[in-house]
Amino acid sequence: MIASVRAAWFADRRRPAVWTVTATWTILALAFGIGIPYLVHLGLAGDPEQADAAESLLAAVLPGQLVTTGIGLFPLFGGAIVVILGALVVGNEYRWGTLNLIFTQRPRRGQVLAGHAVVLCGLTLLIAVLTFGALALVTGLLAMVEGRAPGWPPAADLAGAVAAAWLICTAHASVGWFLAIAFRSTATAIAVGLVWTLVLENAISGLALVLSPLQLLQKVLLAPSSGALAGALGARSQFDGGTPGVMESSSALLPVIVLLGYTLLMFGLGSWLAARRDVS
Repeated sequence: MIASVRAAWFADRRRPAVWTVTATWTILALAFGIGIPYLVHLGLAGDPEQADAAESLLAAVLPGQLVTTGIGLFPLFGGAIVVILGALVVGNEYRWGTLNLIFTQRPRRGQVLAGHAVVLCGLTLLIAVLTFGALALVTGLLAMVEGRAPGWPPAADLAGAVAAAWLICTAHASVGWFLAIAFRSTATAIAVGLVWTLVLENAISGLALVLSPLQLLQKVLLAPSSGALAGALGARSQFDGGTPGVMESSSALLPVIVLLGYTLLMFGLGSWLAARRDVS
């Protein structure tokens, strides 16, 4: 098992696509979470009639709102990015035929896939930590530029937000991971995964607003559960002027259970499928 993890990490850390996705997401998080709101703030700051709106936008990009601003980025934007990451990690193995070769050697298929799953979980943790680290750095600099007190959130709240972001990322990445195994193709897995998370689930969520029977189904979908988890941690709902994808929620328990369920189910189904079918 340890050898499989080392082998998977050796391969993944040398894939330019893995670090390209990670860097792309970090840049997007800074742009959507900090850059755009701050630019809008600067545009409104000179208008006395927009003083309240400008102050609200500035408060959102200061360290005091690091938890809510950061976690609100993951349900929609971050989830889609890590679906791509999950597909890349194992899909490229099918593309180059390395899995077929490895499966004919000594390691058991389950051990090989478990190694890739562990490494993928490590990569999603790295993405969550890097995202909040980058946001903390930029918000701290903005506080200095604006002459405001940092007012950092409690360490426990920040750790909880990082853990929630890790869970959201891992659940989405596991979907891409499973689809890459199911289709034996990186491109197909990415296409299906993005349609699933960005189109299908959002369409069901929209219909759930007018069709009450769909509300129950909505509670067990990946993206709405991610949004509910972010909402439970204090992020503003998309219907209240917050980040798209965030939903109101009074408890994090159900979203956490659903996201853990997706993670275990996708990794389990992917490993089972790879172990049961022919290598050709």
